Amino acid sequence: MTKKVKISFLILVWSIVAVQMFVNYTDHRKANQAVTAFSVVDDNVTREIIKGYGYFGAMEISDEMKKNMLKNLALKMGIEDGYTFSEGKGDDFVKMILTKDGKYATTTIQIISLMGAAKPEQYISMQIETTTDVEEAFGLYNRTEQMFEEIEVNSQVSLELEMEQRGNLWRESGDAFARQLLDLAKAKEVDRIVDNEIYTIYGKSKLSENYLVVDDKKVNVQVVMFYDEQADKTYVKMGIPIVNSSY
Repeated sequence: MTKKVKISFLILVWSIVAVQMFVNYTDHRKANQAVTAFSVVDDNVTREIIKGYGYFGAMEISDEMKKNMLKNLALKMGIEDGYTFSEGKGDDFVKMILTKDGKYATTTIQIISLMGAAKPEQYISMQIETTTDVEEAFGLYNRTEQMFEEIEVNSQVSLELEMEQRGNLWRESGDAFARQLLDLAKAKEVDRIVDNEIYTIYGKSKLSENYLVVDDKKVNVQVVMFYDEQADKTYVKMGIPIVNSSY
């Protein structure tokens, strides 16, 4: 199968699968609307970020084909319209970008072409930044992983939740809150570190087969809590597989 035929075939497959995934996801979302066990977590969430990145292959892809690929990737994530295209470039790369600014989420999908080799190396990148409920954020995380799997692209997919709450959460109910987060990620605690009033808990989740090794232990969930005495607030971050932003 030639590179051109492969791309055309993938676009056709994405279009067919996207419709079914959107229907399935709508049904799943309705079923989850009754789930309130983690409403205390939802009340504290300020931001959720899902990221995915993977290598597609070394090949030439026209701008028109890139746009078609981005449209179908967007449809696969339930985005049918209302998006815009833009382009970017640097010394050794060019990229085509699709952006959707929705009411509850901003989605950015990119095809990044690294130049310099005999044929450009193509990468697919996705980022979703949202303030929706936690159940839906986990749903988006799962859908992003599934998308890369179905187009047979090895990828790294991550989810990060940012939360804040008045008072010293760790002193009042830190253990219970951390357990709720681990339960939501279907994870068990494997290690804990306390350093300069920063509480870090590592867990191993069933949601992902990927993991990091920390002190000879396999982990793919990290919860970080730290209390700001001046603001009288506790800031919490949870990352799958790890918290990537500063704290």
